[in-house]
Amino acid sequence: MSIKVKYNFFFIWSILFLIIVLIGFIPSFLLRPLFKDTSIPIYLTIHGVIMIAWFIGYFHQNLLIARGKVVNHMKNGIFWFVLAIIMLLTNFNVVIEISSEVIEVKKSYSEKIRTFENSGMLAIGNLYLTLCSSIFILIGYLKRKQTDIHKRALFIACIYLLVPAFDRFMRPFSLEDISPALNFLVLMHLVPLSLIIYDIKKYRKPKIISIGGLIFLALSIPIISLIIKYDFHKDLIKFLG
Repeated sequence: MSIKVKYNFFFIWSILFLIIVLIGFIPSFLLRPLFKDTSIPIYLTIHGVIMIAWFIGYFHQNLLIARGKVVNHMKNGIFWFVLAIIMLLTNFNVVIEISSEVIEVKKSYSEKIRTFENSGMLAIGNLYLTLCSSIFILIGYLKRKQTDIHKRALFIACIYLLVPAFDRFMRPFSLEDISPALNFLVLMHLVPLSLIIYDIKKYRKPKIISIGGLIFLALSIPIISLIIKYDFHKDLIKFLG
């Protein structure tokens, strides 16, 4: 007997998130030898595997809810929280590796020499995204019995984690030139705004965490830009490297 799947808001987005990640990772990671002449270092290989596993897990957990298997969802929760810790550690490690290459003026895997000018935004941006996603994942875990907060916190965390993958997602469509603008518009505004609209439609008012998530995401670029403008990123990179 087949189990009916309810395509709710979070399940639909979990499907879209996974599609974005997979499409973005096909030329840069999953089938890289077919598209690129250079290989990637082991720390990025581990990072890529863990990131894909996380979004598969996010999809699977939402699928369980969509199929009414709440008990299974809750049982699996601890495993995905452990995976989240591993993922965040690998993300921090990527930032440390980039910072180290900048300090040592080393070539990256793409044969580009890392400098504060060409890699400062990359390092600090990834650090900021990782810190913010860590906060919302922690909120999601601590509030796991308050389902409204739990699922919204993890949804917002996934948006932060998706930012680098969204850049890769647009490359096969030759949208690199407008990638930053689309990233800012779609992930930082339209996706979290869809959560606000969903809340209003279902509850007649947005949840506080939904509003907080939208504000935090909208402020991401201005905050990172200020860090770069006043050269705070150099001190952070020197510390991490």
